[in-house]
Amino acid sequence: MSAAAPKAKKKDKASTVVEIDDANADQIVSEVESAVLAGRGTVTYPRKGRPSLTGDPAASPSVGFRVTPELRSQAESVAKRKGMSVSALAREALEEYVRKAG
Repeated sequence: MSAAAPKAKKKDKASTVVEIDDANADQIVSEVESAVLAGRGTVTYPRKGRPSLTGDPAASPSVGFRVTPELRSQAESVAKRKGMSVSALAREALEEYVRKAG
């Protein structure tokens, strides 16, 4: 026989707060373990850091280099104007350079 489901309290229209006590938490863990062991699901843990650019769970290779403070400032301005990070701007520039260099 399973324990009663956790009681939900309406906080507002956009969210619901669920009170979970030790018994409810144990029940939830038990149900998830049973489902995974029966092949009805998987458990994954989030990777630390930024999402991989490869589409795989493996980390993407990285390239680092030094620049002058002036170049960094200019890159930050361009990146902000384009709505991207300096890293994305540098990646885009390197991709274009390599493509053109063949």
